[in-house]
Amino acid sequence: EVKDRDYPMVIGGMPSGFYGSLRYLMGEENLLVAYYDNPDLVHAICDHLTDFWIELWSQVLQEVEVDAIYFWEDMCSTKASNISPNCFREFMMPYYKRVTSAMREQGVKNFLLDTDGNCWELIPLLMESGITGLYPMEAAAEMDVVEVRKQFPGLAMLGGIDKHRIAQGKEAIDEELGYKIPFMLEQGGYIPLIDHFTYPEISWANFEYYRNRMHEMIDSA
Repeated sequence: EVKDRDYPMVIGGMPSGFYGSLRYLMGEENLLVAYYDNPDLVHAICDHLTDFWIELWSQVLQEVEVDAIYFWEDMCSTKASNISPNCFREFMMPYYKRVTSAMREQGVKNFLLDTDGNCWELIPLLMESGITGLYPMEAAAEMDVVEVRKQFPGLAMLGGIDKHRIAQGKEAIDEELGYKIPFMLEQGGYIPLIDHFTYPEISWANFEYYRNRMHEMIDSA
């Protein structure tokens, strides 16, 4: 069934990541301290996860083509990343490079990464590590997809539609979509979505209007 599908297929997912997985195993505070107090342990875990994911996903790829591999990190807050660029280079980049390189050799072209928050300072490092797309591009954390696209034209993106603006009614929705959708669709490499979960403050009427307006823009692009 999967071999003959007419829909995209993604493997990986939560919590496969070199920050997210360790956060689940150790707790966030313990992980952040371990980067300094127990770096050998962090490297040992990441090395093991790298070997495991390469072996697991290679077995999948022997049977079927996939459209993307998806990593989950959630390593950023509203103003900056939780992990410094230097720590990323030491504790995450080598393992991402190993995984993305191995999977690319087996035909995978798209590597998507999920992190909430402000990830501006990590984007160049993620791209160097083989990541090709980011999600959810949280507007409240200063992740403006238009500005990101201008600075990083080769980066694919999903999300970026400000959920707070969707809750504010038709005029705000028109302004939000009008600023982002036409430009991003013209550029390509973008799937418009609300930036994370649709929260309770969004009424059904506003959600319906947002979806209909977005589809009108997509159809006319």
